[in-house]
Amino acid sequence: MANSPLRLSLWNKVGNRMEREVLNPQWEQAEPFRLRELWSPVAIFLLSRLYVLCMFLGVSRLTKNTLTKLLKSWDSSWYLSVAQHGYVTTIPPGSGDPAQCNLGFFPLWPLLIRLVHAITGLSWPTSAVAATFVSGTTAAIAVWLFLRSTGTLSASRRGLSLVMFTPGAIALTLLYSEGLIVTFGFLALLLVRRRQWEAAAIAAALCSLCDPVGGAAVAAVIFVALWTAYREKTWRPLSAVAIAPLGILSFFTYLYVHAGSFFAWFNAQRTGWQGGTYFLGAPKAITAFFHHGFVNLNPPVKTLSLLFAIAILILFFRVKPPLSVVAYSITVLFLGLLSPIIGITPRLLLRDSPMLALVGSRLNRRWFGVVLAGSCAILGYLVIVSATIVWTP
Repeated sequence: MANSPLRLSLWNKVGNRMEREVLNPQWEQAEPFRLRELWSPVAIFLLSRLYVLCMFLGVSRLTKNTLTKLLKSWDSSWYLSVAQHGYVTTIPPGSGDPAQCNLGFFPLWPLLIRLVHAITGLSWPTSAVAATFVSGTTAAIAVWLFLRSTGTLSASRRGLSLVMFTPGAIALTLLYSEGLIVTFGFLALLLVRRRQWEAAAIAAALCSLCDPVGGAAVAAVIFVALWTAYREKTWRPLSAVAIAPLGILSFFTYLYVHAGSFFAWFNAQRTGWQGGTYFLGAPKAITAFFHHGFVNLNPPVKTLSLLFAIAILILFFRVKPPLSVVAYSITVLFLGLLSPIIGITPRLLLRDSPMLALVGSRLNRRWFGVVLAGSCAILGYLVIVSATIVWTP
């Protein structure tokens, strides 16, 4: 306890130094929103995807794999399995790879793929590619609308650019659910800010149907609704508390009817992927990195992501974020640290993009250029190594 004031003083000194060097000295006053400015988020998203697709095309030529095969690798195949065939009813025997099944994945992204397939008649992989770009576009617009509610055009461009070019943004090109998570996560936070409680709760419920980390939107909406109800002595926000959990509860109820267990998703994850002791994902990655270096890229990428998250977190609290964003971001980081194997990854930091977006919008010009250039370089490198077994996106 005697060292606590010293540690607090050191933390404040680090935070003050980073704030002076990295952030703009004062928050810029928000400008009126105009509909015609929506070309900006769409252009930033398309530019980022052009960069990633060019990298994938280069990898495709070198590895003699088709672009579609590269895009539907890793978890993409599981989402396509759910979209095309629906969920299986039982978990295979054993543990690890033999026990993996599509019960370990959430339903909203496969439902969107199925919808695009039904409307267009395209093949399943092509429908998933189309859905990826649709959800990525809506994600960029949702980030933009949130940032524009708090800042200027230039600040919003900085924040969105950092999200779209962050290393984890490879997931916005792979056939993953991140586009939907970012879309509904930011919409929930924006609607909470506007005190549109029921709409915010619906957005949070939809976010929770994308991925377990999407539950951060539910936690943020419920926390702010309860806090507001307590502070302002009003019942109105409590409608959000009733609505927000309905998404994930509906999915688990479906699993109970379809697979015979309310906890079928948990069981599938524990037997197929997430075996082990909770909260050991990050420590395992750090230990493996220090013992084996860069032999396997997963531990060093996770370790460096953790260090980056700590730096961003320091700056995040310096920009005085809204309570809803604090609740959302801390929940995402907690869920990553809770995992027996995942820890903090570039993909998890993309899901925590409200934190990235707010910090990015406040970076001064020099540091914004440095961070963006570094993010682009790492993103390109991760695209290359994602085509191998060296790194898992």
